[in-house]
Amino acid sequence: MKTAERILYTALSLFNEHGENSVTSVDIALELDISPGNLYYHYKGKEVMVEKLIALHKSQMLQVLRRDLLDKVEGAEAFYYLYLIIEKMHVFRFFYRSPGDLAEKYPHSHKIRNNVIDALESQLHRLLQQMTVRNELLVSKSELPLLTELLSLILTQSFQYDQLSRPLDEDAQRYHCLSLVLTSLLPRLRLPEEELWSLQKGIDSHSLANLRRPHWQSAPPSESD
Repeated sequence: MKTAERILYTALSLFNEHGENSVTSVDIALELDISPGNLYYHYKGKEVMVEKLIALHKSQMLQVLRRDLLDKVEGAEAFYYLYLIIEKMHVFRFFYRSPGDLAEKYPHSHKIRNNVIDALESQLHRLLQQMTVRNELLVSKSELPLLTELLSLILTQSFQYDQLSRPLDEDAQRYHCLSLVLTSLLPRLRLPEEELWSLQKGIDSHSLANLRRPHWQSAPPSESD
């Protein structure tokens, strides 16, 4: 990995662990065991790193939230797809931590966050609507927007809740988020019992390897994807 990439991903790791506001360029240089001057050669300040990471997250989110990815997603595959979204958000979870503070320092981040959240909620709405049409989910037209907002709230805030309230490792945080989504939808789900059993077993064991995947996802999800 090139030095510029190492700097960027080290910054991301520190931002996620401590919050962007608590991390300085010197902290990043010390973590990498390089001089601040070497870091400055690649990035002219922490602000440049933050802006690059935010742009990268937006690009990755818009890719995973493409409308065509919902084609042929059926039954428990919906939860596999939701895990892919959760995974992308978890990698950049600092972006959802204290968004007001982040927007004050980086005004453009507010617009990007709104764009990402709008895309997320639109895709969640389409997914829930699709499941309703296929009789996989029982939800009224008036309840659909509220259920969409609830899932959006879980996806954007559960990582911060875990970080503040309990010592969960990163893998456990992602599956806890998926478990909250499943619990929210469970009373309304109309899936075969064996699919629900496999899904719950996969969440409990922190592995979706045996769960039926969407046709365009040929391998189990990986944080490095």
